Amino acid sequence: MELNLFKIRLEQILDDLSNGIKSAIIYADFNIINYLYESNIQLPPFLIVYPDSSAVYLALKYIYSIYDRKIVSTDLQEEILKAALKSNMSLFFFGDKFQVLEGLKIKLQVKYPGIQITGLLEGYDFNNIDVVQKINSSSPDILFVGLGASRQERWIIDNYKNINAKLIISVGGWFRYLSGNKIRAPLFIRTIHLEWLVKLLNEFPVVWKRYIFGIPKFYYRLFANKIILKI
Repeated sequence: MELNLFKIRLEQILDDLSNGIKSAIIYADFNIINYLYESNIQLPPFLIVYPDSSAVYLALKYIYSIYDRKIVSTDLQEEILKAALKSNMSLFFFGDKFQVLEGLKIKLQVKYPGIQITGLLEGYDFNNIDVVQKINSSSPDILFVGLGASRQERWIIDNYKNINAKLIISVGGWFRYLSGNKIRAPLFIRTIHLEWLVKLLNEFPVVWKRYIFGIPKFYYRLFANKIILKI
């Protein structure tokens, strides 16, 4: 599988938004890349896939000799939020539990007074036709999709053409950080690229298989040329 990754930049995302250019963006950490390989999904040309996680950046640097500034999905999403506030853009959050969504709405309204949140929809039990109708009826500029790895990528690919948001972006479990249900690692830990270790320790029962088996599987597939990364 050849996977074309993009050197994504916040400035380009904002330019596309201001010019009314529709786009869909997903992050690609080792877990997502493993999923794309195993499911044999054909990625459509409209999808922008950018590298995420230390495992992927180390692979790009030491296997492919590709050097690029590391972008952490959580940080990028936070920057998009700030830019949306400055530009008076409207936001829609789809995914996770309703209690988490309500929590993030309260937190964001306190942190960013004046932020435009046009809709919240939980992602565990939903009718897809209703979801698309509710999103489109609110006409958001940006749609954040937090259905978790594999579900969110599939949903974005399947529904992109039917959604009228200018930007559709996958965010994984980000909503839980926004709501305060989860706390990110301290900045100095993030600076030395060990946020993944904190996540592994704090959420071990949930994520241990992903890390213990997923990372070796990812690197094996790279060295065996089963997965080829391009940028």
